[in-house]
Amino acid sequence: MTSRKVTLTTCLAVAFPLLSYALLKAQVLPTYWLGLPDGLLAIGLLMGLGVQASPGIRWGLAMITMAVFLWGFVLNPQLGLSIMPAVVNLLLARLFQMTLENGSEPLISRIARLARREGPLPDELATYTRRLTAAWAVFFLALAGSSLLLAAFATTETVMLFANTLNMIFIGLFFVMENLYRRFRYHHYSHTPLRQLIGTIAVHGWQANNEEARPQAPSPGLSGQTDS
Repeated sequence: MTSRKVTLTTCLAVAFPLLSYALLKAQVLPTYWLGLPDGLLAIGLLMGLGVQASPGIRWGLAMITMAVFLWGFVLNPQLGLSIMPAVVNLLLARLFQMTLENGSEPLISRIARLARREGPLPDELATYTRRLTAAWAVFFLALAGSSLLLAAFATTETVMLFANTLNMIFIGLFFVMENLYRRFRYHHYSHTPLRQLIGTIAVHGWQANNEEARPQAPSPGLSGQTDS
C-alpha cells in the first residue's frame, strides 16, 4: 500500500503541472476550470488546519470555505481564479508556521523523525529541520506575494501558468536543492532515501497524533550518527 501511495504521489506531482500547461496552451477548457484544483486544495488545507479545533470552529471553517469557493468560482470566476493561488500559498505558509509555535514539533522535524525511524533527531538535525520548516514558510509567503502581484497586473492565463506549472517547478527545485545540500552539509549522518521520504509524507501527511507529538527519549548510546 505504501509503495502504491509513493507511486501515485510522485505521478501526480509530475503530471499535474504538465497537464495543466497542456490544457492551458490547447485552450480546450475555459481558463477558470484550471483554477478548480486550487479551490479544492484551499478547502482541504482549511479543514486540515482546523482539525484540532472544536466541532463548531470546523463547521464554521467549512461554511466559510464553501461560501468563498462558490462566490469565487461561480459568481465571479475570474476574480476567484486570480486570488485563489495566493490563498493556497498563504495557507501552506501557515501550515509550516503553526508547527513552530510553542509546544509543537516543527513539520520538517516530524517528517524527518518518522522517515529515519531512529527515534528522536540528534540536536544538530533538530535545529536544522526547525530552521528548514521556517524556510518553507517564508518560501510559500514569497509565492503568495508573487501570486498577488500577478492577480493585480497579469492576465488570467499568466496567473494559471505560474500557479499550476511554474510554482510547482519552483517547489520541486527547492525540495531537490535542499535535499542535495543536506546530504553534503550533514554527510556524517545517515539520510533517508528519497522514495522513503515521499512515502512518509504520503502516509503520515502533516497531522501528528498525540503519541507522535511526544517523541520518546533516546536510548543510551543512540546518537543517530553514522561512522565517518
